[in-house]
Amino acid sequence: MGKFVIGLIVGIVVGAVAISANPNLAGELRVSLANLTAQVMRTAGETAEDLGNAAEEAGRAVDTEAPVETMPAVPRETAPAAPGDEREAAEPQ
Repeated sequence: MGKFVIGLIVGIVVGAVAISANPNLAGELRVSLANLTAQVMRTAGETAEDLGNAAEEAGRAVDTEAPVETMPAVPRETAPAAPGDEREAAEPQ
């Protein structure tokens, strides 16, 4: 609690000294923050538009691709392996 109060007092003193040194500081800060906010919003809008365009192109690419062909069936062995089969001896247990 004491650190907070000391920080608050120091902040008020520094702010008062800065305003007395440059009376237009509050207006300049306000304009700078408004410009920065506008720039961030423009960039976010452009990014969202680019992402939307990319998603739209990806959706069109998926729609225009040829259907995936199924692989031919691999014939399976129908007879079970005999107990003395070499394959069982080669496999670790």
